[in-house]
Amino acid sequence: MNNFFAPLLVFMLLLTASVASAQEYEWEFKKETNGIKVYTRDIADSNLKALKIIMEVDISVNAIMALLMNTTSYPEWVYKCSEAGPVEAVSALNTIDYYQIDFPWPFSDRDLYTETVTTIDPVTGVITSTSTGLADYGPERPGFVRVPTHFNQWIITPISPVKTHLKYFLQSTPGGSIPDWLVNLAADQGPVKSMQAFFKLARRAPYAESKEWLSERAMLPTEDQR
Repeated sequence: MNNFFAPLLVFMLLLTASVASAQEYEWEFKKETNGIKVYTRDIADSNLKALKIIMEVDISVNAIMALLMNTTSYPEWVYKCSEAGPVEAVSALNTIDYYQIDFPWPFSDRDLYTETVTTIDPVTGVITSTSTGLADYGPERPGFVRVPTHFNQWIITPISPVKTHLKYFLQSTPGGSIPDWLVNLAADQGPVKSMQAFFKLARRAPYAESKEWLSERAMLPTEDQR
């Protein structure tokens, strides 16, 4: 083969493979419920789906963050969450929390620890809150299967003092023996129900009256600024 065309052919094959891979894992729109848009995409080497939710709500950033950071409230709005609460505060914007999730009989309930890191862009006010599962944090509890891998992220963008744009991402593996179809069914139904309950709660006191969460933290330096 001509020495000029050999590298070119390799490059074209790599480019084709990259495009195919990108297309394979593109987000697919699934449904919209009361302004809550749900997307899913495949995960490499798994039958489970990653999830993305996009919505815009008439709720202030302060109300949203006051509720989101209060993990003891999670059983009131997170789908099938039976217990939740803080374990350790590394800083005001870096916490470790514990959760228990109900699973239908005959499957065991799940539990997980997460580390959440929250950052605020001092120019745009965009808040990014990322939670990563800590599979080996804390002892295993009888009757629960520890969630081996978990990732979720909120990207919270203020539009006005009373309107907020939100993106939510979720990718989690429940562990243990449970059919993939059941996990994907819960992932299809649970987040929308969670978001609806979240917004209903955020519109109530004391969250709706929150006026200090963002103002107290907006000027905190990021790691790059320290």
